[in-house]
Amino acid sequence: MWKPTVLLTGALLGLASPALAQEAEDEGALVSRQVAGALALDPTAETWQAAVPVTVVLDGQGVTTPMLMAPSVTQVTVRSVHNGSEIAFLLSWQDASEDRFQTTGRFSDAVAIQVPYRPSEDVPVTMGDKGERVLILHWAAFRQENIDNGYADTAKLYPNYAFDWYPHALAPYRYPEDWHNQYALNYIGGEKVLRKNAVKSPVREVVAEGFGSSTWKDVQRAEGRGTYKDGVWHVVIKRRFVEENTSNPDWGPGTSTFVTFAAWDGNHGERGARKSLGYVWTSLTIEGP
Repeated sequence: MWKPTVLLTGALLGLASPALAQEAEDEGALVSRQVAGALALDPTAETWQAAVPVTVVLDGQGVTTPMLMAPSVTQVTVRSVHNGSEIAFLLSWQDASEDRFQTTGRFSDAVAIQVPYRPSEDVPVTMGDKGERVLILHWAAFRQENIDNGYADTAKLYPNYAFDWYPHALAPYRYPEDWHNQYALNYIGGEKVLRKNAVKSPVREVVAEGFGSSTWKDVQRAEGRGTYKDGVWHVVIKRRFVEENTSNPDWGPGTSTFVTFAAWDGNHGERGARKSLGYVWTSLTIEGP
C-alpha cells in the first residue's frame, strides 16, 4: 500500500521560521535544519545530530515499462541540513548486499532525490511533465567505487581476461589522469568515457520533464559520498541552492518545497526504470532565520 506523506500548505509554503519549521517537523514533514559551517559528506558527522529523521515509504515502479512491481528497497530514512547556501541530505536504507560494480548482467546500488523546479505538489511526481521540470540528484555505488579505488574497467573486473599482452589491460585506469593523451581519448569512444568519469563526484545532476526525458545537466557540481556498513547504505548528497551558469529549482532558506526519492538494488537486477520510488511528494521545509 502507498503511504501518503504529510503535505503542508499555506504559511509553510512561504517563510519557514524556526517556529514554523518545528510545526512542520511535528506534523511529520522533512525539515532541513540550518547549521553553521561547511556541510560534511561524512554520514557519521556530528552535523546530522541536528536533523530529525523522516522515513519515506517506497513502492514498485508500475507507471511505465520496464516495470518493477516488487522492489527490494521498501523505505528510506532521510535527514537534511543546510548552511544558507548549500543543502545536504543523508539517506539510509537496508540492503543485504553491497553492489559497487556495473557490467554485463551486474548492476550497481543507487539512490536519487527529486526536487520540482516549481514548489508545488501539482507537479507530476513521475519525473515531472512538459513545462514542469524536476531536478534529480542521482548517486550510484559504481561511481563511488571508481572514485575510491580507480575506474572499474574490464581488466579490473576480469583480471584474467587477456590471454596475451594487451596495451590497455592495465587496471585500474584513473580518471582523468590516464586520459590526457589524444590516443586514449580517441580509443573506443575515450572522449565520452572521460566526460562521464572525470567528474570527481558520485552524484549526477539530471533534469527531466516527464519519464523518458532525463538528461544530464551540462553543469555538474553536486557532491556526495556513500558508505556501506552492517547491511545498510548511508549516502550523503549535497548541492548549492543556486548554482551559477545553470538552471535551479525555486528553493532556499526560509522556503518550503517538495521532494521524493528512488532507490535501486543492483543485486536484484534493478536499474533504469526498474526501481522503487515514492509516489507522493514529501513536504520539505527549509529552515530560515
